[in-house]
Order: sequence, then C-alpha cells, then structure tokens
Amino acid sequence: MDKKEIVKRIKEGIKQTTKRKFTQSADISINFKDIKIESSENKLNLTILLPKGINKDLNIGIFADGDMNIRAKKISNFVLSKAELEEYAKNKRKMRKFADSCYVFIAQPDLMPLIGKSWGIVLGPRGKMPQPVPPNADINTVVEKLKNTVRIRSKKNPTVQVPVGTENMDANDLAENILAVMTGIERQIPEEKIKSVYFKTTMGPTVRLDA
Repeated sequence: MDKKEIVKRIKEGIKQTTKRKFTQSADISINFKDIKIESSENKLNLTILLPKGINKDLNIGIFADGDMNIRAKKISNFVLSKAELEEYAKNKRKMRKFADSCYVFIAQPDLMPLIGKSWGIVLGPRGKMPQPVPPNADINTVVEKLKNTVRIRSKKNPTVQVPVGTENMDANDLAENILAVMTGIERQIPEEKIKSVYFKTTMGPTVRLDA
C-alpha cells in the first residue's frame, strides 16, 4: 500500500464526512480471503503501538495496592485495590460495568492470580486481561503508551476492524498509523491473503484504500 495514495483517499473520505457535535473515530476494516481465520496460524491477537497515537483520552483500569495504588489514583479514576477487587467480584453486573468503562487494564503482578480467578470470566471474553506491571514502574509512562496502543483480535469472520485515530488528525498521521497496523498484520498473514482494506469515520462514507 502506497502512503501517498492512502493519504489521498483518507482526505476524500473525511471531506465527504458530515461534521457532528462530537469528534468521530477513524477506523480501518481489513478483509481476508482464502484463509481460516480461526486456525492457530491465522488467528490474530496483536498489540500494535500507533506511531502517531490514537488522539483520544481513554480510561485505563489499574489494579494495585499500597504505594502503587496511591500513584495510580493520580492518573486514573479507575483504580481498584485488592479489597475492592474482591468486593466487585461478588457482583458480576458491577464487574461488567467496570470492565466496559476501561480501554485496557494493568495490574500489580501479585494480584494476577486473584484477577484470573475472580475477574477472568468478565475480562477474558473482552480481551482485557490486565498487563502485569511491577510496583516500582513509572505508571504514567505505561499508561500513556497503552492509550496509543491498539489490540487486534480476530473472531470467526475473516475481517477485523481497527481504530487508527480521529477525523481531526492530519491525513499523513492517519496513514502512518494505518501502515503500522498493516505491517503488524502482514507479519502473520501474507499480503496476498488480504482481500481489501477500507477507511471510515464513525458517520462517514467507506473509502477503499488498497484498490
């Protein structure tokens, strides 16, 4: 895929997008052909850092105790201690609501067994099992990196949809993010197995990028 052509088509798509009262997301849809996406060699479970960021203020959930808990509360409104994790585990509806409120999760390593046992049933199917982070780590750096990272998980259908930014980002920056996503996917699935790639804002028209 040629970057200049991608930039041109992104501009066309955004130009045709009706402005709304909110900032629309920008996504790409990748469709595959002649593969069984559910097979172990093709099934996608990737984490890709977008070079130009996702341009959104996303909620990062943090499970931590002690000093890490105190530091976490300075940068996130979604922080639970061990006691709170156990309390939430008594109410699946409350767990689901908390899980859906956060983009991704990180956790103090010694809390992972508890999380797996009591929260796994909620976080697992959502692809949100937390990333273990040492208690002495710079949480702010970890959180900022996660806010600009996208998770790509394939299911039964031979297609995936990936957020690559927002409508008000520069087209060149969106193109760089798209190419980073495509590079990550093509490391696992050959380019010839990619049927089509489309770009779309939330309420805008669909524009094919690879034709």
